[in-house]
Amino acid sequence: MSKLVFVLDDDEYIRNIIEKFLIYEGFRVEKFKTGQGLLDALQTVLPDCFVLDVMLPDMSGFAVCTKIRAEHNIPILFVSAKGEEMDRILGLEIGGDDYITKPFSGRELAVRVKSLIRRSTQTEPVDEVGQFTIGNLEYRLKEREIICDGVALHLTSKEYDLFLMLSKDSPKAFSREELLRKIWKWEVIDGTRSVDDLVKRIRKKLAETKSTVEIKTVFGFGYKVVHEAGATPDDHQA
Repeated sequence: MSKLVFVLDDDEYIRNIIEKFLIYEGFRVEKFKTGQGLLDALQTVLPDCFVLDVMLPDMSGFAVCTKIRAEHNIPILFVSAKGEEMDRILGLEIGGDDYITKPFSGRELAVRVKSLIRRSTQTEPVDEVGQFTIGNLEYRLKEREIICDGVALHLTSKEYDLFLMLSKDSPKAFSREELLRKIWKWEVIDGTRSVDDLVKRIRKKLAETKSTVEIKTVFGFGYKVVHEAGATPDDHQA
């Protein structure tokens, strides 16, 4: 069965445009004009991806995202006229996986949705044990979980993929461009900024769990994962 996408936008014209391009790419679409309408629908069916507007009549798309993330790890793509850097960063920090600004290319939006779904359903190849440790972090590959002193890091799909990529080859440094190609599989607008935003989110979660594993900035190049006893991530490096 084709993948299902929930589209949330209070503008009927925008809803219909998004639906048109997603159906052309083979997706099923359910459209909503209010955040509560979408949240109510989640009680009966779960989609494979969300496309959320930010400015809505009953609640913000950010609030909808927060409610979704409390229970589900389904990919979320924000589509909004609010294109300032702080808006994009906020959308990513609260759990969004991608952010595109209006006006947008319908074809690009559909490709982004396809990429998010593909990444969320991919499984990592694992060794016989299926886990490894760095510092006080335990990586459970089969479960796609990372545990810090018994506490799970609540990572989105992309956060997990990027952090695992850096960790598996630690302390090798990866360029922003390489991370972008490997994690997103295609070029995105504000490309390397997307990588920086994702790293900032992971660093925040590492700090909250007092991890001794850090993502270090290699200035002018990219990032690497290192283990330093007693260390906490230095967020200003983002």
